[in-house]
Amino acid sequence: MKTINLIEHPKWFYQKVRVLQQFLDLSAAVHTYVDGPEDAVGMSDGQIQFKVLRNRIDHELEKQALPVCRFVYEPGSAAKRLVAAGYVVDPKASSVVIGYFERHRHQPYGRPTAFTYKYPELFKQMQPYMQAVDRVYREELPEIYAVQQAAVAKTKPCWIIPGTASTTGTINQDWQTACHPDEGNLPGAFSALTCMASGLTGGELIFPRWGVAIQWGYGDVLLGNFHELHCNAPFVGEPGTFERITCVFYFREKMILCGTQAEERDRVKMM
Repeated sequence: MKTINLIEHPKWFYQKVRVLQQFLDLSAAVHTYVDGPEDAVGMSDGQIQFKVLRNRIDHELEKQALPVCRFVYEPGSAAKRLVAAGYVVDPKASSVVIGYFERHRHQPYGRPTAFTYKYPELFKQMQPYMQAVDRVYREELPEIYAVQQAAVAKTKPCWIIPGTASTTGTINQDWQTACHPDEGNLPGAFSALTCMASGLTGGELIFPRWGVAIQWGYGDVLLGNFHELHCNAPFVGEPGTFERITCVFYFREKMILCGTQAEERDRVKMM
């Protein structure tokens, strides 16, 4: 395991305002590049900020999940995530939420996401893959995972992705994100990312606070503190000839407040 001592940008207090919603490239934002076959952990002031684990997900599980990830592809949907999209409409970029989501001002009730509700068999097909990613998280970062487990214990079981400590996932395809934090996720917990890409290079995960870029792909799991600003490097490939799918699994903080699915449906009836 390679340990990387992260060095904060000397003017980060001001810089973080400048880079929010901006697209970054390696030459301007990165001085530390993490690649190769070795596992690596990024440390800042004694705290883990990310851990990348190589070749931890069985290829057969990826083959089972990949058709589902392709099925959910909704070109242009990533633009709905305004900050992460940098307020840019990319007609090919897709971002689709799976699992469960909390009450919202437009939909004030806990609910399965549209995909989960409409396609329960496909959601079930994804579960062995999600469970494998969750096992890596549990084994590699047990103290941080325990924060998430404590939240699971306070949450109705119907809102937990079976066999995991996550409520929700996001499947992104062919989307270069701008600098953004992941808001609404459980404080103190990490997100687990995977990447299945072919026909391109680039797309590294950048943490501008520390000037670090992380390359990861098939078989790898990237566990990270995505409450911090992060983005992707530009893709390098011929448009229309490559495919890049990333999956993100996490716990939505306010799922703890939701009742059972029946109780949440009753909220709708009373509106």
